Amino acid sequence: MEVDDDPKEFDLVEVTHTFSDGSERWSLVTTPQKLVNYFKKEMKIPGFNIKHLIIANTMDHDDIEKILKYLEANNELTEASKALEC
Repeated sequence: MEVDDDPKEFDLVEVTHTFSDGSERWSLVTTPQKLVNYFKKEMKIPGFNIKHLIIANTMDHDDIEKILKYLEANNELTEASKALEC
């Protein structure tokens, strides 16, 4: 797992996952409060649908890693991520 953005600077943070087969996928991670901030600052429409959005309690690196490991252990990480296109 690699956190690609600084959680202190961005409301939606990109996280890249590298799987054992070498494939890479990415997700967006945020907290409920950061999502509210995003709506207030960035949204030009009243809502959106992002299948690869993970909402966490905190933006702490260890918490994000725990969530991703949980999703992977339950075969949900592929669904919660998007293929990384180079």
